[in-house]
Amino acid sequence: MVFGGNLYPNSENYPQVSFPQELTPPDTDPDFPTTILVEYAPEWAEVLAAACDQLLQFSSWAGTNEEKGLAVDRANLLKVLLQTPVEIEETVPAPYWDSEEDVDDEMPVDEQEWYGLVTNPTAPADELTFVENAVIWILTGFVALVLAPSLPVGAAAAISFRTLATRFTLAFNRGDIIEQIRIIIDAQDYGEVDTSAMSVGDIVEVNIDGLEDLPFHDILLVVTEVP
Repeated sequence: MVFGGNLYPNSENYPQVSFPQELTPPDTDPDFPTTILVEYAPEWAEVLAAACDQLLQFSSWAGTNEEKGLAVDRANLLKVLLQTPVEIEETVPAPYWDSEEDVDDEMPVDEQEWYGLVTNPTAPADELTFVENAVIWILTGFVALVLAPSLPVGAAAAISFRTLATRFTLAFNRGDIIEQIRIIIDAQDYGEVDTSAMSVGDIVEVNIDGLEDLPFHDILLVVTEVP
């Protein structure tokens, strides 16, 4: 007796390979410094490792024998990285980066939520909703970089902090991605920085002055990527 439904190939039960066509290998190592950190249940580590085995097949990759070999080596490193725990600090640095004596930086770190996102970035300044989420930021020394792929759809990255100073300077560094930064002080729009006219590495400074005489000032920087 012939069971047609169990024979390959046929229109009802046809095995599908992971990559019908050869892939062009990424031109970078999996542990390149610009990384994205993700969280997933450790029970899935073994499953992801097994899924990576397809990437260890030379037939998965396009290119010369040498290029295929490099791709397989990098895929093996990726497999290792997916099974290697990453230690993430529980605290992140506060925006009081200047420690000079003439700067008011007395607000304790644990009293504020610093890095996060705004769920409604086009809303009026006094209606913006800030949500703490440090995962979408890379914090390297004095520089805070946005992990744009980690942003929810329709949201914008944001930095929120409270300062006692009435006069200060905000500095913005133009990176690889063109951004617009909306400056909001005490729930009012103060200004906007557009880095599209800047070269990579350029720094633009915005002097904040003439604020009302209040016990403190709330600063919100909303960062959106320009297509």
